[in-house]
Amino acid sequence: MEINSLLQEYEIIGLISSYELKIKDGYVKDLNIKDISKALKMVLLDDSYLDKKISDLTLNEQFKIDLLTKLNNDLIIVGNLSKYLNYKDIEYIKKLLLKLNNSYHKKIVVIDKDIKVFFNLVKMVVVIKDKKIIYKTNDFFDDNLYKYTKCPKIVSFINDVNSSEVKLNKTVDIYELIKDIYRSV
Repeated sequence: MEINSLLQEYEIIGLISSYELKIKDGYVKDLNIKDISKALKMVLLDDSYLDKKISDLTLNEQFKIDLLTKLNNDLIIVGNLSKYLNYKDIEYIKKLLLKLNNSYHKKIVVIDKDIKVFFNLVKMVVVIKDKKIIYKTNDFFDDNLYKYTKCPKIVSFINDVNSSEVKLNKTVDIYELIKDIYRSV
């Protein structure tokens, strides 16, 4: 499959598609995870979750438990960060995924419909429809990408400004954009 070859080359890819959590019901303590207390801390949960039923948890907590069950896998597939997590949790999970990739050489697939989740994380964005790759790019400023998903405001803003005589650097980091605007004024 072509996604496997993309993973070999890029190691972290983003898929624009839908994703469903597939986590078994039961108690958190019954999950087959080595050193579960340490794993819970990695996903910003504590030992009080051990005695909770997975079905009673919030979507945010269920996402973290789902990720927790995949930490030992060589291939980690997570999805819908924008749906299940708040901004702070998204940024933490992105850092965790990058560390898993850099330090432990894990291959990572992030599935989401919101392209902002992929900023500062993925090296390749792939659009999937009916289990087939219909488009791929490594450029967040690729206009063809936004035929398949909503264009983030920062990309739209930079493209609008760059269509005039002022030229801003193409960045997805708001702080870099502010610096660039300050320098160009």
